[in-house]
Amino acid sequence: MTEGRVLVLDAERRQAVVAIRSLGSAGVDVTAASGLRVNTGAASKHADRCVRYPRPRTDRGGFVDRIEREVREREYDMVLPMADPTVVPVVEARGRLEPHVRVPFPDAETLRIGTDKKRTVEAARAAGVPHPKTLVSEELDLEAVESEVGYPVVLKPRMGAGRVGVSVCDNPAELEAAYANADDRHRPLLVQEFIPNGGERGVYTLYNHSSELRAVTVQQRLRTDPPEGGTSSLRETVADPELVSSTDEFLSGLGWQGVAMAEFRVDPRDGEAKLLEINPRLWGSLALTVAAGADIPVLLHRLATEGDCETSLDYQVGVQARHLLGDVSNLLASADKRSALRAFLRPADGPRYHDVLSTDDPGATALYFLSEVGKFASRRLPRLRRPTTDAGP
Repeated sequence: MTEGRVLVLDAERRQAVVAIRSLGSAGVDVTAASGLRVNTGAASKHADRCVRYPRPRTDRGGFVDRIEREVREREYDMVLPMADPTVVPVVEARGRLEPHVRVPFPDAETLRIGTDKKRTVEAARAAGVPHPKTLVSEELDLEAVESEVGYPVVLKPRMGAGRVGVSVCDNPAELEAAYANADDRHRPLLVQEFIPNGGERGVYTLYNHSSELRAVTVQQRLRTDPPEGGTSSLRETVADPELVSSTDEFLSGLGWQGVAMAEFRVDPRDGEAKLLEINPRLWGSLALTVAAGADIPVLLHRLATEGDCETSLDYQVGVQARHLLGDVSNLLASADKRSALRAFLRPADGPRYHDVLSTDDPGATALYFLSEVGKFASRRLPRLRRPTTDAGP
């Protein structure tokens, strides 16, 4: 059995729970750390200890100080942040942390290619990787949008992931209004060509310290929450050796180390898979990667402790994983609910797993389910309002 100790951050997240289970099952002692008072990972039977830290969005200095103190006081092999707000400060504090613990990510400059979509586009352009037409100027230039991109367009933050702060605009008036009304927290913004959805695929990778590919899976989104595009609620592993080859050439050419997910959308107008973004961290659908045969958390630990790990490039195709409440949300938001219900109830042709729900780890499963139900209810159920009454006699 593998031995050692890992500090997992953002332990309330799906991928953190999967990593805690993988590492714990391999004999690694895991500390589940979070900025929340209660976190799902700490409830897992595979977590040996829990730690709370200041939230990095509001107290970045306090967050780094707490992590540094933790790795000074206890012997860890690796610190494993799961989200951009923790990944970035951990990588930028590498000089303070790495005398005590391994930080399994690329250097800060390379990491920014993934966290900053302007740099992602510039790197893709330089490497000849197909990508949407993009304007990255600091000011909105409607004439340039019309002549160089064309409508519809996507207005999105340069930093961050998911659909937060993202708008699809069909004409200059909509774009100008969306730009003017954008939250300051989401600026700076970029304008990008809207790619019709001919299928969305992600290439999920692990690189060693020499930027050699050590593990990979390709996942295709089957359903998302919301249905028009967002976080995947059901996805399946597929074979796509050409996309793996081109992604590997791109990422290895950047000198990538550690994990990265390259997200593509197939453009039905020309059949090309076009790069939308790089996520330089473990992904929400990590359960599918592990179920298909690439146990990335354990391989990362071996990289940290042994300097390299075995390759895991032959994954199982046709495996599915579902984010159950995300899939319920997809169903409720679908315009054709009858067809959506049939699809929801249809059994998979091959193995199907859940992202977190597991009878083998009831503590984490119960806490995660309760947490997700709360989020689901807050988004889906109308707020109850007290009826107004006449205050007169």
